[in-house]
Amino acid sequence: MALAFLAIAAFSLLAGRLESALSAKAGAMASKKKAGILRGLASFVRTYYPQPLIAAFFPESILLSAQALGGLSHDDFFMAADQRIFGFQPAREFSRAFGHLPWLNEIMFAVYIGYFAFMVFAIWIPYFKGDRAEGERQMFVVAALIAVACVWYVFFRVQGPKYWLPDLREAWYDGFKGGFFVGLFKSTLAHATLSGAAFPSTHVILTCATLALAFKNDRRYFAVYLPIAVLILCSTVYIYAHWAVDILGGIAFVGVFAPLFYRLYVKADRVALRLSNGPAQANGTRGSAEGSTEGSAEGERS
Repeated sequence: MALAFLAIAAFSLLAGRLESALSAKAGAMASKKKAGILRGLASFVRTYYPQPLIAAFFPESILLSAQALGGLSHDDFFMAADQRIFGFQPAREFSRAFGHLPWLNEIMFAVYIGYFAFMVFAIWIPYFKGDRAEGERQMFVVAALIAVACVWYVFFRVQGPKYWLPDLREAWYDGFKGGFFVGLFKSTLAHATLSGAAFPSTHVILTCATLALAFKNDRRYFAVYLPIAVLILCSTVYIYAHWAVDILGGIAFVGVFAPLFYRLYVKADRVALRLSNGPAQANGTRGSAEGSTEGSAEGERS
């Protein structure tokens, strides 16, 4: 894993030069169509390459959380908080009340799995609308949120109800009836090692961040995303992956950090460019970056 993360770091530092090299190669091509495809691919990969890397960092933080601080888990506190707030355990009673409905199970498991596509595609919207600078900014916000959350998980371990409550751990998901998505969950995600990153919920963090960015990008997308987002938040408790207070924690996390990272993007982008292209080029190409988001990355890079 150390070698893998070193390779990720190297790629991050060299991504700008790689894009420049591919763009130069595209400029030498006789076919304008192929040159355009190559430039577009290089631009898109450089903008969104952090997305698949989340799949490496997130499970690694969970594995480390089981070792840091002796594997100390704080589930008792969150279980007690749910009990005090609601008078019962939502993670236990929600599915107990409605789990006999196959169609509802299918919806809940579908949105829980579909969240991965939900968070990936939403921040592509500004890029395909021609605003690469905003696409880069939104990618930075999402990556920064995940970075902070993953470090937090290492030192503040919360396993979640399905690992902490004996009856739920014993029942697992055998009692859920449904269709394709219920079956898919049972055969894949249900047996993944995900105990340790329950608070705040990553599903909630990325869903709420995605929803906010969709509202900024295009209100039409927001109208579609809103009901899906509500279902995703409900599903995290329905399939007893999270305590109910994990949802509140995720919403608060996004409310504090997402606006902060959005504002910090320009300064962070200057540092990244300085690391990848050298101080002289960074100072020369980003001199006017502080002014606005709209005119930043694409124009200044050229």
